[in-house]
Amino acid sequence: MSQIVQVTSPYYALASFVGWSGFVKARGEAEEMAKERGLTVADMPMLIQAMTAHPELREAIRPFSIDAITGEYHGRRRGARSYEAWHSAGSLATAEVLRNLFYAATQDSAFGPVHYSEWFDMGNGSYNGQNVARVHLADAKKGDVPAPGTPYTIFVRVDKDRPDINDTGELGYDAFMRDDRVLMITGSPESRAALAKMLFGKKEDGGEGLTSVGSYHRIYEHGFDKEAKGLLVRLWYGNEGLSASNILGTDGRFVVVAGAGGAVRDQQVSGALESRVLTE
Repeated sequence: MSQIVQVTSPYYALASFVGWSGFVKARGEAEEMAKERGLTVADMPMLIQAMTAHPELREAIRPFSIDAITGEYHGRRRGARSYEAWHSAGSLATAEVLRNLFYAATQDSAFGPVHYSEWFDMGNGSYNGQNVARVHLADAKKGDVPAPGTPYTIFVRVDKDRPDINDTGELGYDAFMRDDRVLMITGSPESRAALAKMLFGKKEDGGEGLTSVGSYHRIYEHGFDKEAKGLLVRLWYGNEGLSASNILGTDGRFVVVAGAGGAVRDQQVSGALESRVLTE
């Protein structure tokens, strides 16, 4: 059963389904709602931006886990292991592909496979006729990323670049602010800092007063084999933090927001072309 909540104007809504195939149903409902109202299903940078700009939205959705059109992906590019965060891009961000994956899935297929042609196209900065900026982690650390809502990817070559990805599953403030996976998933240093302020800030200052939050990822679980794989990412309630959503998840909640740009980040990529060359 869906629950759609109008929080503020411009329209911010929460589509929620609980039960069998709820995740897929919620994604479809959110997509339909976005089309009807000329809005966008939020990726993680947009979600953080919306919660920052509209405390009433944050108050409405933080008691629940929230799914985003941001995914974490791993595969090989020219033999090198590549870990990537895709924002508002890729087939797993569409309701149709998620629906097909769900009906084909088994308990062992938590990851959604990424077709070779899509992996190749995304590596060359495009998907389905749409430009997708590719940003190396080093550039993302400098803040050279597009505005929230713009399709882009952040990538890192695991062995050569040696990203700082904490595998303890739980991060305090300092570790959260150093963790490269958190940076890639949130989309920019500003977005990571904004989310950290919400989660770790003192309650009297509008924060949640948490001392640690989860950061659960599975990028090494199935290895970096020939077939690339991906999972959409979820911001959990309380101190559960960030994690990837199993495609067999039984519930789903997506936020539909107004257009991109503004509060958290509004800058074009300066090093995207150079970064694209590095990855292939």
